[in-house]
Amino acid sequence: MTGGQKRTLRLLEAMDHSGLRPHVLTTDPGAPGAAEQLRMRGWVVDVIVEPPPGVLERLRQHAARLPSPILHQLAGRFAEVAADAALVQFEHTQSAYYAAAPGVTTVLSLHNLDSEMARSAARQRTGMARLREQNRAAALRAVERRALPQADRVLCVSEADVAAVRAAGGRPLLAPNGVDDEFFLTPVVDAGERALFFGHFGYEANRRGVERFVADGWPTVLRQRPGARLAIAGAGMDDELRMRLSHVEGVEVLGLVADLPGALAAARAVIVPIWEGGGTRLKVLEALAAGRAVVGTSLGVGGVGFEDGRHGLIGEDPPELAAALAAVLADPQRAAAMGGEGRMLAQRYRWPEALAGASALYAQVAARLRADF
Repeated sequence: MTGGQKRTLRLLEAMDHSGLRPHVLTTDPGAPGAAEQLRMRGWVVDVIVEPPPGVLERLRQHAARLPSPILHQLAGRFAEVAADAALVQFEHTQSAYYAAAPGVTTVLSLHNLDSEMARSAARQRTGMARLREQNRAAALRAVERRALPQADRVLCVSEADVAAVRAAGGRPLLAPNGVDDEFFLTPVVDAGERALFFGHFGYEANRRGVERFVADGWPTVLRQRPGARLAIAGAGMDDELRMRLSHVEGVEVLGLVADLPGALAAARAVIVPIWEGGGTRLKVLEALAAGRAVVGTSLGVGGVGFEDGRHGLIGEDPPELAAALAAVLADPQRAAAMGGEGRMLAQRYRWPEALAGASALYAQVAARLRADF
């Protein structure tokens, strides 16, 4: 399960606990059996089969300055379902193409500010790739200018996103990413000079970050700490990348791991080499909750109260990250102290506390629904 999928699931659970019955509309069937597992909770799940857009539809999309096409099958089903809904929640800005009926409470749930994510990606590109990302950022800004003021509330993962949504005329509600209780149960043991990266490789920022660090930072770590090892975990890695990483000295490619807390327990530090994106990262909170020292860029660890030198170390480029990681791997006592501080920081991000504001909003809607009956 990706971080975004986990966040969406926790929000759906908060709705359910507040007395609202979730009805999920999606074009993503997910992993085999995923939709059925949600239905077993008593939720309604419609997986919409949407044909790929044709040339004419793509032309209409670009003429309207939309970053993605209108999904007509989804729009039709949405109109049927939303007419009787007490609340409509859109996950991500582009889902807000489909307006709810007047009088229905609408919530726009942001996992990050999409336009800022595209702008940060553009800064990491050159040539035509940069122009494409800049154009995408402009299209996303146009969608945000329309969608943010229209929603009754906008769920934001960070204070920075709250400020940006408010400046755009939206009504933000802080609902940070959280962490599951199981990560706090990770045993704090010394795992030797072993670092871990984990994340979904369908997210371009993860792929590009790992490739850059392994190429430009990891050799420096090995020169300073010849016994160091780097484990890389996560789904979505293609065969070509897996092959290249597997041939790098000291690197072990784990792929998708069934027991992420166990993988964290087997590492002294977690590396977060992220140079593009937005929002906050569940992987950082999970690493902190597991009592692991975190080494990352300021963008990678931002938005959760992370302090350089207290919860881990910050480096802004591969050489700085390499020096920071080597220092943590060389000093198990320091790594353990940082891990202990990180676990205390993560306490405030247990999911019930993180989503308290969103849960209160759902409870208000549920109370009005009961009063109407």
